[in-house]
Amino acid sequence: MQQELGPQGLRVSPFREQLRHGSTLVANHRQGYAASPHTHDCDMLFVPMQGRFEIVDAWERSLQSSPGDFLWLAADAAHATSAQTFRQTHLAIYVDPELWSAVLEAQAIVRPSQGLRTGSAALGALSRRLLDIAVHGREIDTTAWCGAVVMEAARLCSHPVRNTEPHPSRHIASLLADHIETDLDQPLALDAFARTQRLSRRQVERYFRLQYGHSPLEFQQSKRLLRAKYLLENTDESVLCIAQQVGWESGSYLARIMRKSFGMSASELRAHTERSACAPRTK
Repeated sequence: MQQELGPQGLRVSPFREQLRHGSTLVANHRQGYAASPHTHDCDMLFVPMQGRFEIVDAWERSLQSSPGDFLWLAADAAHATSAQTFRQTHLAIYVDPELWSAVLEAQAIVRPSQGLRTGSAALGALSRRLLDIAVHGREIDTTAWCGAVVMEAARLCSHPVRNTEPHPSRHIASLLADHIETDLDQPLALDAFARTQRLSRRQVERYFRLQYGHSPLEFQQSKRLLRAKYLLENTDESVLCIAQQVGWESGSYLARIMRKSFGMSASELRAHTERSACAPRTK
């Protein structure tokens, strides 16, 4: 790709002419990735998928980024990016500035600050789908998926940028907690999560315990229990169905854990809730 110097004397990586329906995707797996200061002729969304990164922006802020974050930079904004881990994966989605402005306007977002923000479960799922398409070379048009990422990133731009970086251990712990709560019915894939952060399982568990006072498994079980209790009290779904919704295979296991935690089985808790709802209120 031909590169030229822009007004700031920095090289320009041109993408605007390549944009399909307003956006285009580049997935990068290059080991030891580093990009010296440069600009783009369009807006950019940077989405880390694996590893950790340092991004130095036009305001000379050093932004430490890892999976769970995303960065938005406007066209012509200077930045340098380097992976802090030898192996890395990230997505760069280049967006026509007019499209980006229109999407922001549609969501009533006015002049958001450029910088690093915390992502969402939806952004993570969409990004993983895009990466899967890119990695396996499938003949699938990514236009709709890129558009969905752009829409979700624009929505998240209503949130403030992270002006101060959290300690890495706190960031990783909160990111894992979000993964657990988002996929509450799924097995705890702690080894896979640790690999995306280029950490050992033991390190992740230590960071999590320091932040939350519990192991990841204990945290997951407590969240499952609270979710099951809520469903028992507020729906008429069967005990088995509720157990499976929160990741437990049998209704009998849910009944045992409810009795241990609340002193009554799942059925007894539901009956107690129904009696309380029907009881006359006194002034």
